[in-house]
Amino acid sequence: MRPWHFAIGWVGLFVAAVASGVDLLSYLAYLVLFVGAAMWITARLTLEGLSITRAVGQAYAHLGDPIELSYELRNGHRLGKLWLEISEESNWPDPLPGRVLSVAGRTTRRWKVVVKAHRRGRFHVGPIVLRSGDPFGLFATTEKVPADALVLVYPKVLPLPYWQLPGSFLEGNVLTGQRSLQATSMVMGIREYRPGDAVNRIHWPSSLRQRGLQVKEFELDKTADLWVLLDLERHWHRGEGESSTEERAVTVAASVVAKALHEQRNVGLVTTGVRSEILHPDRGNKQFGKLLQYLAEVHVGGSHSLAETLVETLPRLRRGASVVLITPSLDRGWVRPARALRES
Repeated sequence: MRPWHFAIGWVGLFVAAVASGVDLLSYLAYLVLFVGAAMWITARLTLEGLSITRAVGQAYAHLGDPIELSYELRNGHRLGKLWLEISEESNWPDPLPGRVLSVAGRTTRRWKVVVKAHRRGRFHVGPIVLRSGDPFGLFATTEKVPADALVLVYPKVLPLPYWQLPGSFLEGNVLTGQRSLQATSMVMGIREYRPGDAVNRIHWPSSLRQRGLQVKEFELDKTADLWVLLDLERHWHRGEGESSTEERAVTVAASVVAKALHEQRNVGLVTTGVRSEILHPDRGNKQFGKLLQYLAEVHVGGSHSLAETLVETLPRLRRGASVVLITPSLDRGWVRPARALRES
């Protein structure tokens, strides 16, 4: 019942008591007024002395992972709370589970909620909404507790054990992966020290174990970039949820990125859709976080075609670079620009 419903009911009862002159109706009107005032005061006190905190188990997760929310409710008032409804305001895909409970005076209640990440993206959790009222439900009291948190849901990253990244070709069609006289980021192995070897290449732990100087040998760095081109043009994508072509394409892109960066390759990302978005090649954990964060929030949209993006991207590719195309498109228009990649 809303307060104005109660007010209208009481006014009607009071008018009937005055018009009829029946003492019983007058007593009843005063009794209802007294109960209403008492319940209004009780409702105002239901949230007194309450404090609540919430901790998010992790600030990021991958699609399908569970996320744990831990709550702690403290009642610093000496009087208990008969009923209390706790909920969250958020843009989470599904409503976050709330709870209705009672709490005694000067006590603390703790509980945990586990939710599953069903959708990629950046989600804001909070504030926490506390709602209570009088025992008859005549008046409600609501308070919003600032407890904002940010959760980033990355796409799935699946292992690709049977797929090998394309090697980078040098002049004369000689593959990289050879031993290098220069120091690169890729250590191939160790060997005995030879006169002329630089001191900074000595591997001291191995030297102690072998009781003789051992130096590091480096593999010729795979300088060719790997570009992942992800087609997000709206026209060709179908389905919803994890079985959609959008989600599967993003999962493939994230898995290729993870494998390439794990193998110390320079990885760049290009997406189509509303326009061509280009993230330039780099390597390392920083690049992995940058690309995964971008893939977490990217979605299908627009009509910028794969063929147009290939034409725009081609001048940016260095000689010897590799390109992985991920698309559901059956349009033959992008085949000719893609064929030009073999000649670059």
